[in-house]
Amino acid sequence: MRQFSKRAGNKSGAGLRQRLNQGLRAQLGTQLSSARRQGAAARASLAALHDNHERLQARFDLLRESTSDGLWDVDLGERRLMDPANEFVWSDQVRRLVGYDDASELPNGLASLLRLLHPDDVTPTVTAFTAHILDRSGQTPYDVTYRLRCKSGEYRWFRALSHAQRNAAGHAVRVAGALTDITDRHAMQALKRYAEAIVASLPTGLMVLDGELYILSMNRAFCDIVGLADEAQMRGQDFGAVIPKSTLRELGATLLAAGDTRQGVQVDLGDKRLRVAMAGIVLAEGERRLLVMAEDVTEEQRLREEARRNAARHLDQASLLDKARDAIIVRGIDGRVQFWNKGAQRLYGWSSEEVLGQRIDHWLYRDGPAASSAVVKTTLDTGEWSGEIAQRRKDGALLTVEGYWTLVRDDDERPKAFLVINTDITQRKASDEKIRNLALYDTLTGLPNRTLLTDRMAGALERAGQTGDPVAVLFLDLNRFKEINDTQGHGVGDQVLVKVARRFQAALREEEVLARLAGDEFVVVAERADASVAARIAQRLVDAMQDPVATHGQTFPVGLSIGIATFPRDGAAMDDLLKRADIAMYRAKAAGGGFMFYQPEMSVGLMERIELAKDLSRALAAGALEIHYQPQVDLASGRAIGAEALLRWRDPQRGWVSPGVFIPIAESRGMICALGRWVLGEACRQMRAWVDAGLTFPGRLWINLAAQQLEEADLVSSIRGITGAAGIAPGCLALELTESGLMADVEGSIRTMATLREDGFAIAIDDFGTGYSSLAYLKRLPADKLKIDMSFVRDMLTDRHDYTIVTTIIGMARNLGLEVIAEGVEESAQAQALRSLGCGEAQGYYFGKPVPAEVFAQKWLGAA
Repeated sequence: MRQFSKRAGNKSGAGLRQRLNQGLRAQLGTQLSSARRQGAAARASLAALHDNHERLQARFDLLRESTSDGLWDVDLGERRLMDPANEFVWSDQVRRLVGYDDASELPNGLASLLRLLHPDDVTPTVTAFTAHILDRSGQTPYDVTYRLRCKSGEYRWFRALSHAQRNAAGHAVRVAGALTDITDRHAMQALKRYAEAIVASLPTGLMVLDGELYILSMNRAFCDIVGLADEAQMRGQDFGAVIPKSTLRELGATLLAAGDTRQGVQVDLGDKRLRVAMAGIVLAEGERRLLVMAEDVTEEQRLREEARRNAARHLDQASLLDKARDAIIVRGIDGRVQFWNKGAQRLYGWSSEEVLGQRIDHWLYRDGPAASSAVVKTTLDTGEWSGEIAQRRKDGALLTVEGYWTLVRDDDERPKAFLVINTDITQRKASDEKIRNLALYDTLTGLPNRTLLTDRMAGALERAGQTGDPVAVLFLDLNRFKEINDTQGHGVGDQVLVKVARRFQAALREEEVLARLAGDEFVVVAERADASVAARIAQRLVDAMQDPVATHGQTFPVGLSIGIATFPRDGAAMDDLLKRADIAMYRAKAAGGGFMFYQPEMSVGLMERIELAKDLSRALAAGALEIHYQPQVDLASGRAIGAEALLRWRDPQRGWVSPGVFIPIAESRGMICALGRWVLGEACRQMRAWVDAGLTFPGRLWINLAAQQLEEADLVSSIRGITGAAGIAPGCLALELTESGLMADVEGSIRTMATLREDGFAIAIDDFGTGYSSLAYLKRLPADKLKIDMSFVRDMLTDRHDYTIVTTIIGMARNLGLEVIAEGVEESAQAQALRSLGCGEAQGYYFGKPVPAEVFAQKWLGAA
């Protein structure tokens, strides 16, 4: 029984193993099939990814090769910028932009780019690129312009932009960028400046209106034409406030909307006749502007109408009509020419013999006889016609004339002929077109002018108001520029301004707006610029003026003073920001240059200067000023040989106010000429009083003339009148003129000095050695004496340069036959040194301080 059970158990176990093996093989087969399917799917997915990569690569290559910009890429990883292991790759377009064929001529790599950079552009370019890479915040952009040397050797201008890919720590691991050729843009700007210089000489009036026909600006000629003192009173007013003609305003609105132009619109304004042209334009920003050009043709119209009336009455007096500048033609009703004056011959080129009795419309009119048919019909219907019409000359040259046709009738009132007066307006139309295109740029430097600055600054402030970004306004003023202008002339000064403007442009980025306001004043407007960014901009501008400016064979050190105001900290309105930047600029100038940010307390000083000017004006009007007298002595004998009259002011509240404070204020406020006349009159009155009292004045009384007084047309007659009224002979007086003041208008100064010297006045050149005067001019000046400036005398014993200058001036005066006097002598040693050098006269505290008239008389004047 146990055996039977054992056999049955063995049989049962073998079956179980068989079933387990079958199940295991089935499960393994299923898993193997599943793995094969997954492997096939993975291979298919990989193939799809490879195909997609190929398509994307092909699309990228197509974009790279089709763009006109050059593309570049550098893989930094964790390496530094200058690491040789960095792979710096350019697209083929980069090489084509600079004239190279392939990588064999211009290998990939940063070193190749640095070799092509203009030497002046290497440092700023590398500095900007390094700052862009190292700024982990990614806020420092890389947007620069520089010059690259092409294969031909030519330098061309490029703009470079880049973007950095950064890791989680902010490190730049890859940088890609683009390169754009902007050389043609620079050339267009130069062409625009040339055209502006031409337009600047035209007397045409120009007014600019915005899209709502409100006045943005008008030039001086326009103000004169419409009878306005200046444009400020009309800025922001409606078109009709200047020219109250509803039809003209409606026409302007139509032209503005259509972007069209209309020429030769006749407008009566009071007793004036104006010829108006209008053009609607669209700025690059999409805003519309209406340009209105105006000419006062009152006299021209009067003369033309008078000529037309006379011609109609006196057709037989051809000799009179031949003197007219305009072309005067009489044509019969049949179109044949009956009269052709000399003006017509000059204008068109045909002689009267060639055209009399001929029908010439097919020669004369650009569009043939049809062009004159409508004119003939209107003249027959209404008796007259006026308008512009296109014609041609005998040589084929085209021209535009402004024509006036009048119907001439016989005694029976039947049409007999047409009297035609044509005026050539070709040049005027060309000039108007130039004005239309160039109304918004400074004619000297090519920079945006005040009008365009106002427009762009308004846009910047509007955008900043919406985004909350800061805006920086930098007010720039050149140090010592007035001295260059006064001594070297406006031609040299203008060239200095042009070169300074180019330096500013090179120091600024493209998005930073640079404009010239007037004279040596410039403004920079920078959007998204806080105080730190504004300081960096200002420093770039200051650095740009470190080297002297060279022109006309001379070099001039030109410093820079910059005031900075920021939106919204210092104001939200444009005028407020400009005014406060201007105030800060004056503080920077007073500190010797550089830049300063506006602070509220700065305005306190401004109000003080304004109040000081008001009080000075009141003191002058009330005769509350004083003259003190300082003796001039002979160094050999120590006796007085004359005196200088010096202006002094004792204010009731402030006490004594230094001339160094109130004289500059008087100059800037236009009061210096009135002060000069008062000093001369008061000095003559005192001189008369001393003579009447029986006192003897030693030598002459010296009186200063300001530079602005030399610009007065009636200076000589004014001096004659003042001295004559006081009964003082010219031989008792001498006039001191500063060296820089004389150089402002050398020829005019020579004429004025010569006239005064012939009258008997002595002439001295004051502050000699501090200006830029030329020896060629100095020898022509009709002067009697040179006055050595105290700045040289003060340190002549301790500074060898000052000692040399004093020695040179004394020797120069001796060679030119001039006397010489030194001012500012405060020590005995100075007086002895001056005498040993050949200087015979001096004044200064060592001999006597400036004192009131009665004190001076007690010490220095004796009885007659």
